[in-house]
Amino acid sequence: MVDDLPQHARERLSDMRARKLFTSDLSVSEFLLVKEAGFDPLGLVMGSSIYQITPNIPQLPANAPGCELVDMTKALYHARELAMNRLEEEADALGADGIVGVRLTVKLGRPPAKQQWDFYREWQDWARGVGFPRSSTMLGQNWQYWPNVAQDMWVHYCGQLGWHPVPPPPWARARTQTAYGLGQNVAEFRAIGCAVRHRDGENYRNVHGKPFQSDLSGQDFWTLIRTGYRPVGFVMGNCVYYVPPHLLQAVPTESVELAAYTHALYDARELATERLQDEAEALQATGIVGVTFAEREHSYTFAPWNAGNAALMNGEIIELFVVGTAVIPTGRAGDLAQPFLVLSANDEAATEQTE
Repeated sequence: MVDDLPQHARERLSDMRARKLFTSDLSVSEFLLVKEAGFDPLGLVMGSSIYQITPNIPQLPANAPGCELVDMTKALYHARELAMNRLEEEADALGADGIVGVRLTVKLGRPPAKQQWDFYREWQDWARGVGFPRSSTMLGQNWQYWPNVAQDMWVHYCGQLGWHPVPPPPWARARTQTAYGLGQNVAEFRAIGCAVRHRDGENYRNVHGKPFQSDLSGQDFWTLIRTGYRPVGFVMGNCVYYVPPHLLQAVPTESVELAAYTHALYDARELATERLQDEAEALQATGIVGVTFAEREHSYTFAPWNAGNAALMNGEIIELFVVGTAVIPTGRAGDLAQPFLVLSANDEAATEQTE
């Protein structure tokens, strides 16, 4: 059951089950509403998969429309599926009926050339900001040698200010935002949620005998249960589509629809949604709630001298990803209080405008 989980994961789950100690990423409000719905949190569960995804750009005839990259679609789906399966295995090991508040995220590795280019531009901004001539930072095709020039400038600058010893330059310091050096075409897929079990022992597992998964918040989960529905699974669909460069081009002086580009992404969304619905039907669901779409550009050929416009030369590889929570009726609808208007006195947007 837990053969695919690392040793420390098995130990953590075993300790939680033995000590009846739970951990949770639910907020206080979510925690109380999940309890009110009749479920007890058992523990934080997670799953991950680090996956190498190699894009294969098709050689399309001139003026051909875009097409799905089937192998890449399957690879990205499989990576997420592995993470979700491990999340499910952890919940199963805790004896859970389901998982609420599921978050499925992806961290993409950055191409080394792109990362160096960003550092190079960061150094250029710093050097010009402190008074170095603009011409001294324009390295052209020799931009790869910028670290040597930058170090000399930094040592000179620190000497003028009397800094001894010389501290690390700004572009070499720790980033304020976490970065993952996973390597080119490598991504980490992570699934996290809170495992729960029904307090009265009712069976809330899906038709496959596995804990249900849901990305609904604690508040939405409570509302769903109170209105006579329950989740049976977290469902997803995706489609990776290649858009050739000629579909992205238009006459610069005209405002027109890029019809071929529109239909390419339209087709990709339809394929992703169809696969989402297929998963829900496999769980014998009657509907899907909380559906969200995400669009991500996964890879392109990076050229420093054409940064920001590479798609016009090489085309785009875009993934359309759609997720939601599949549900079925329970036949036990409760009464909800009549909603009423509330005017918040501590709205953040209003606070910012008055400051």
